Amino acid sequence: MAATTTATPRRAPAAFVVLLILATASGASARGDGNGVYEPCADATVSRGDGFTFGVAFAGRDAFFSGGVQLSPCDGRLPLQNAAKLALFRPTVDEISLLTVNASGAGDLTSAGGYMVAFAGRKFAARSPPVFVGNSSYTVTGFTLVFEFHKGTLQNLFWKADGCSSCSGQANFGCVENSCAIKTSSCRGGNGGGGAGQVDCSPGIQLAFSGTDKHEAVLNSWYEVSKLKQYSLFGLFSNLKDSLAGQFSNFF
Repeated sequence: MAATTTATPRRAPAAFVVLLILATASGASARGDGNGVYEPCADATVSRGDGFTFGVAFAGRDAFFSGGVQLSPCDGRLPLQNAAKLALFRPTVDEISLLTVNASGAGDLTSAGGYMVAFAGRKFAARSPPVFVGNSSYTVTGFTLVFEFHKGTLQNLFWKADGCSSCSGQANFGCVENSCAIKTSSCRGGNGGGGAGQVDCSPGIQLAFSGTDKHEAVLNSWYEVSKLKQYSLFGLFSNLKDSLAGQFSNFF
């Protein structure tokens, strides 16, 4: 179901947000941030440079559907209160960002169900399709998430798969749902993969923005990201301690 449905979902109980907050990140400084909405299940209209709060829910793929229709994790009809884990982020609108989920703090994301959905807003109930994170065999650690805005209101979220050419021929990698995935046995236990290896398999999410802000200024970061190869973006963030880039810059 398209994320731009006009049906107004029932808002999830506040306990869902409070109990499942596992990680937060703020990319926007207080100075110059004109968006006072911090609740991921509330609507916000933003300008370039504002902070924007969104959530990422981790659960089994079927947990995001009701009656065969995918709903927003904010919708109270989904039984996510006891079945999902949640990370909250607040990046800066139209800045290329790389976010990481601290899986050691979040617990084993694979045991949560192996899929994740990004979401924000109430009226349009924007949510991404479920994307594979990991299972006992393979774990995906690099993702690109695109935000699509219209006049400053989020309309849609989608994952951009980069294909598997960059990991082709690597002994510890496989191709899962058109994404490079490392063998879970190579992951450090307790960091999302649950394996006995030495690699930090915490998910890294690269963000890009498209569309227009509330002043109808064009959001350009999506076009900038689309011109760069994946290894270049990993190199850009290679100086971040414990980031995905630092772990895999030599592979990409």
